[in-house]
Amino acid sequence: MNDNYVAQAKGLLSEIGVHQLSAGVWAFTNVHTATQAYIHHSREPVALAAYAAVNPTFAAGRFPGWGLVDMVDKVPCMDGIEHTALAIVCGASIPTFPSASERGNIFGQAVWGVVEAYSLEGCFEHVKRAYGSPGWHYNLRPRGFDWARGEEPIPEELKAMRKSYRAMSPLKQIMVLTIMHLYCQGKDKTYLTGGCPTKIPAAEAMNILRSNGPALSAWGHMVTHYAGW
Repeated sequence: MNDNYVAQAKGLLSEIGVHQLSAGVWAFTNVHTATQAYIHHSREPVALAAYAAVNPTFAAGRFPGWGLVDMVDKVPCMDGIEHTALAIVCGASIPTFPSASERGNIFGQAVWGVVEAYSLEGCFEHVKRAYGSPGWHYNLRPRGFDWARGEEPIPEELKAMRKSYRAMSPLKQIMVLTIMHLYCQGKDKTYLTGGCPTKIPAAEAMNILRSNGPALSAWGHMVTHYAGW
């Protein structure tokens, strides 16, 4: 099934007008196709990432006003072919689509790996009670709440979490925003409020990830192995 998904993923990329020249190097197959092709909403994250790999300015123009959070909010809508295509664009490991329990464990390890690698502990914490199973991600929650006693907000801890986020580099903010919106899609009225800079353009975010060594691959691995929350 994986080989079939890879073939179909490459076909998807061709349909939206891009192809891979070499590892990490992308080009337009046909600029007219890239400009005019109809893109189903579940394919939008793939298209944005692929166009940004060729030309971030083109990607921003193709998806005007589209933020990173808009991109991440589409992830639960994506199918296996689309996840595979996004992984290819990001230079990430190809999803294997194992059993639900194995996928949960892979995603959980990926999320915690990003939190630890990019020092995001100021925004996330490990809770003893797993809010679901399987997967280590069910032990990860945003800081600022009394998760042990009924999820009551703790104002001073929420304030500290937001302060930590505001002090982060754009790369770290991208990782935090991605995890937050994998955790809870839609408009954030709870966590990163109070003046937190969350309106990072999607094309700009992809460019920042691509410019920071293994960041794009780590981001792509996490996103394309999403297993629910």
